[in-house]
Amino acid sequence: MREYKVGIYLRLSKEHEEENNSIEAQREITTKYADKKGYKIVKEYVDNGYSGILDKRPALNEMMLDIVRGTINMVIVKDISRLTRNKNKTGWYTEVFFPDNDVRFISVTEFIDSGDRYEIDDSIMLRGIANQYYITDISKKIKANKNAMKETGQFVEHYAPYGYKKKENDKHKIIIDEDVADNIRKIYDMYINGEKSSQIAEYLNINKIKNPSRYMKLKNATKKWSAEQINDILRNPFYCRKYNNK
Repeated sequence: MREYKVGIYLRLSKEHEEENNSIEAQREITTKYADKKGYKIVKEYVDNGYSGILDKRPALNEMMLDIVRGTINMVIVKDISRLTRNKNKTGWYTEVFFPDNDVRFISVTEFIDSGDRYEIDDSIMLRGIANQYYITDISKKIKANKNAMKETGQFVEHYAPYGYKKKENDKHKIIIDEDVADNIRKIYDMYINGEKSSQIAEYLNINKIKNPSRYMKLKNATKKWSAEQINDILRNPFYCRKYNNK
């Protein structure tokens, strides 16, 4: 009898934090199934806050590397949509990548088990199509909701533009960030006086003023101001009072 080294894959997107799909719920379902069948779990892979339509996910990439290395030879998920919501990727995983690497795949709640011989029925592809339709439909609804909120003057983006900040008690409204507002005013004053974007950027760098990405402590922040950053600010409608923030 083949000895299985199990990897359980758990995923939850930021947009769909429903209780029955929580990381804890997925962990309970997959581990209980493995224990019941006598399969040994050697590793857990968790992508918390990642969409199922994305290919690049840290834990998923790690799991694929472990499969190639032979660290695991069985993958257990709560359902296929945890693995991917892309219909083409569904087929690639179940019909190409897993069988090519001699990996047994199990979706607990959908009663799918590739078994020792890799025989996956057409229902997996149908689920892949349904999952992709679901994510497309959700994306449309999110976009429509954001547009409706914008029309009523609500701010819906993740970050406020440099020079603004979200109100503490209302994340859908923004106010002037007085800590850096003078930098915006200086940029416009210099531009009105005929300074080029490169000259404005040089001035800010000489005076050791943090650029937007460093000020907001974003990942992979650039160290210096650039002409492109200056141009982005000059073209941004927020600074031209074209934003309705009732």
